[in-house]
Formats: sequence, structure tokens, C-alpha cells
Amino acid sequence: MVGALYIYKYREFSINNLNALQDNKIWFSRGSNFNDPFDCSMNVPVTLTSRESIKNFIINNPTKSSLVEMAKNDHSLLENIVDSQFNAAKIQLEKYGIENHELSPVFNIVSGALLRSFVCCFSKNATNPLLWSHYAGSHSGYCIRFKKEILLKDLLPSQHGDVKYSNSPVNLMNGLYDGSNAAKDIIFSKSLPWIYEDEYRLIHSELAVNDSDNYRVCDYSDDAIDCIILGYSAGEKNLKLLKSIFNDKKVFFKKIERGTHDYNLHVGTGRL
Repeated sequence: MVGALYIYKYREFSINNLNALQDNKIWFSRGSNFNDPFDCSMNVPVTLTSRESIKNFIINNPTKSSLVEMAKNDHSLLENIVDSQFNAAKIQLEKYGIENHELSPVFNIVSGALLRSFVCCFSKNATNPLLWSHYAGSHSGYCIRFKKEILLKDLLPSQHGDVKYSNSPVNLMNGLYDGSNAAKDIIFSKSLPWIYEDEYRLIHSELAVNDSDNYRVCDYSDDAIDCIILGYSAGEKNLKLLKSIFNDKKVFFKKIERGTHDYNLHVGTGRL
């Protein structure tokens, strides 16, 4: 299945945004600066009590090798061991919390990776009215259409992909052997109410070096942008301003239109 050809960045008209557009700059920010306090943080539902991951832990843990050997000839024995460990883990979590669990180092590794990660957010949808309202000055701003593959080649993120929306807890046991995997699971996870954003995320290859290190600024090539889409309420003055920024670049301009018989938005077919 072929992925999306484009990813979109909604913007309101501001000096900083226009300067970044002029200079081909894009910002990666730490999750602590996002508008959702549960985004890219440990303020999300997490668990260490997935039965399947506990089973994998027992099978792959050298200290449990004798149990695994015993269970090779008796499958029910392994299942009983897993059930016992699963129930014990649930009781321990309920009594002491994740921070005091014997696997709390996993929690600490994941938490540290999250706190130090730089993330850049896009959408795969250019016509969502809520995105235009929330991120593009109540439909008076603009939306940048990036060619995804060119942008990825320019920015070289360490990870990138679709955000998954769920109200289920993230299982930290998945990161037992590599804490960054669990951190990635959290960075690429959001609760279901945010599903309308249809988000695509990039993670920068570097981590923050201290608490005041809050962002990374990256450059992209002229070829990364091919279209600027103006909001439904954007005026002629703003169109001229954007055209002056892209005067010597191969970028065309379109505008959001509303459906004739409904409230659905679509990108106009004609160029401005």
C-alpha cells in the first residue's frame, strides 16, 4: 500500500511563521511544549502488566531459563507461570505504583527519552475544519503542502510515521530491552478525541542536552514544498504576501472552498 504523498503544516500569519517560510526552516519541539499535557509525556495511561509481554519477558530472560526448560515439555506449566507472574505484577502495581515496581528502570528510561525528544507534527489532511480553526487563525491562515519523501530526505528524522489513536494504555514492557521503543510508542500515540488531526510525526535524531534545550531548527530544500493552500477567510493581501515569499520558487497557490450543499471543505481546483 502506497503511503501519503503529502503531509501538511497548518499556520497562522505571524512574523515568525513567515520568516521560517522565507528561510526554509522548520522547528522540532519538545513534547512538554505541546498543547496537550498528555502528549509525548508519561502523563498517559501506561502499564507493565501485559500478559503477552510478561510471557516474552520470561522466555527471553536468562534468569528464568530453568523455568523455560522445565516448561518445554509441559506447555501448561509455562502458562501457569505466566498467569502467576501476571497476577503478581498487577497486585504490585496496584499497591506500589509503576515508580516502585521492580521494572521501574524501564519507566525511568522511557521517561528520560520522552523528556529529551524533539518532535515535529504534521497532518495528512488539508481540509479538516477543526485544524483550520485551531492551527490556522480560524481559517484566515494557510496550510503548507510538503512532498513527504523529499522532506524526509532533507530532515533525516530518526523515526517517522502515523500517530495511532487509542484510549488503551501503552505497554512499557515492549521497551524492556530497548527503552526507546516504548518512548516511540508513546510519541506516536494520542487519545481518541484527537483522531481528527490525522497526524504524521517526525522525531529528530538528537536529544535535548539539558532542561533549557527546547527545540531544533532544520532546513529543507526548495523542492520540499509545491503548494500553499489559503484558508477560507484568508484575504488578497495575505495571498500577495505569500506570493512575494515564493516569488522565485516553483510553488503554486490554492484556496479552501466550502461545499455548495454542506459544510465540507475542499481545496479549490483553480490556481490563484
